[in-house]
Amino acid sequence: MTFGIETQKSFVDTWECDENNHLNIQFYWKRFGDAGQIFQQMMNREPRAWVDRHVRYHRELHAGTNTVVQSATPSSHACLVHVLSGGENNTVSATALDQFDNHDGGATPGLDQIPDQAHPRSLPLEFLQPTDPQPMLDNGMGLLSQRSVVEPQECNHRGDLLDQHYISRFSHAAPAFWQHMGATRSWMDEQNLGSVAVEMKVTKHNSIHAGMMLEIASWLSQTNDKTLTFRHQVSEIGSQRPLYSGGVTALLMGLDTRRAIPLPDFIRNMKAT
Repeated sequence: MTFGIETQKSFVDTWECDENNHLNIQFYWKRFGDAGQIFQQMMNREPRAWVDRHVRYHRELHAGTNTVVQSATPSSHACLVHVLSGGENNTVSATALDQFDNHDGGATPGLDQIPDQAHPRSLPLEFLQPTDPQPMLDNGMGLLSQRSVVEPQECNHRGDLLDQHYISRFSHAAPAFWQHMGATRSWMDEQNLGSVAVEMKVTKHNSIHAGMMLEIASWLSQTNDKTLTFRHQVSEIGSQRPLYSGGVTALLMGLDTRRAIPLPDFIRNMKAT
């Protein structure tokens, strides 16, 4: 697929792959983060940080695969679209839609300005709003899924958290969420299953710098036959100031077939909020 200009080229290293033996989500976001910066440089534009990013994962990428990102801005300039392709045939593996304007700024881009493969499906195009997770924590439907300290090596030259590490925290929070849903690691191993994200979204609310202490609250928002959607709310420990919100649509994949399976009843019967 030819789309826009070539902004980032790379190669999938073995250490970028996870327990499912495919590229971990954080390294998709690293490539998109690089592509956004390179695009602005190639267009002679001032550096501009995205406020909202929506990603769809279309095909797996495995170790040893060449990757290319192509990027373009629709005529409205309200967003930037990235298409990540991999392999000898440049098959589309993932797409990303970056929005820059704040809630009171420019208009949300129309879907007619976005390639079909980048259209949101299970998550909204509009920005996510901060949500108080305490009611979900109190009734047992949600959990604190991850706590961490932002390290200097996770930040760029300006001291801001890198795109990769916004999502590495989701990658580390997901196993706790699946366990909370009853899909423990031992159960997945017995069934020879892996958990896989197919769509993801992040909306930033406040900047994040080295030394900050973060916690993630996670809860189920929707279930379907083969997919579930859950939310993450990332806050600063102590002040509880909301830092960014996330939505994830995921599934269980057979590691032999590399195909989605129907969600078990114990997950489909869980109450969504």
